Amino acid sequence: MALVNQAKREINAKIVFFGPGQAGKGTSLRHVFNKLKPEFRGALKVMSVQGARMLFFDFTPPGDGNVDGFRVRFHLYTVSGPLVDPAAWKMVLKGADGVVFVADSASQRVADNKTALDQLVDYLNGYGQSLATIPAILQYNKSDLPDVSPLTQLEQQLNPSGLASFQTCSQTGEGVLQGLMALVKSVLTGLRTRGADAIASGEGLQHMVESPAPVAAPTPPVKEAPPAAPASVQPTVAPAAPAEEDLSLEIAGDPVAAGDLIRVPLTIRSGAREKTVVLTLSLGLSEE
Repeated sequence: MALVNQAKREINAKIVFFGPGQAGKGTSLRHVFNKLKPEFRGALKVMSVQGARMLFFDFTPPGDGNVDGFRVRFHLYTVSGPLVDPAAWKMVLKGADGVVFVADSASQRVADNKTALDQLVDYLNGYGQSLATIPAILQYNKSDLPDVSPLTQLEQQLNPSGLASFQTCSQTGEGVLQGLMALVKSVLTGLRTRGADAIASGEGLQHMVESPAPVAAPTPPVKEAPPAAPASVQPTVAPAAPAEEDLSLEIAGDPVAAGDLIRVPLTIRSGAREKTVVLTLSLGLSEE
């Protein structure tokens, strides 16, 4: 679910790389990060989530990546590791605006791919989404390795709905950026169709913004009874001004010469108070 930042004039969209363990999700995300110019992307961050590693960074696509004058910033997420707690995936997928399903093209991982795809569908259904309602692509990774399933077989097994698919190699980066950019264009098209105002006023966004605390009604002032008149009023006498104290200045010791400087210790007294200071004099000769 895209979020609008009115102050920065930005729309923040979220894309998640999902797939079975060891399919190349984290490697794909790192390749995208390394290929983008530093001026277009933020820092790559790693966080421990439910014992797995969550990788994420943000970037702004070059060119016309805006909606109604709002710059669109994409946040890429994935969770890497052989086994990932479902709670971690549910947290990462919440509010996703696009999904890259990274499948392992190895023929022996057909069952793993199907299981992961079923999990993705189940998690999206939990948020009222599906692969038919959210922009998504399929990334058939490790296509350069031997003993991979033919593309036609992968399409039959994993892509009955005909999503855009790309054969990739995350180690070399082949096809990874092309697939992501196709998804970015699809997400941008959807955002432009809705418009910035519709995105900002979405019902889901209201649940993510903390409502201000209710303001209590002001308490009416309590009227106090007028004070009773005193039996007798004494005249007010202003306090006497303190008597002026004499200020005295005494030399507290022998002057000390150091080059053109002479330091003279002085004691300043005012009544019962006194303070010792050092007066520094600078001497110079001038000719008339």
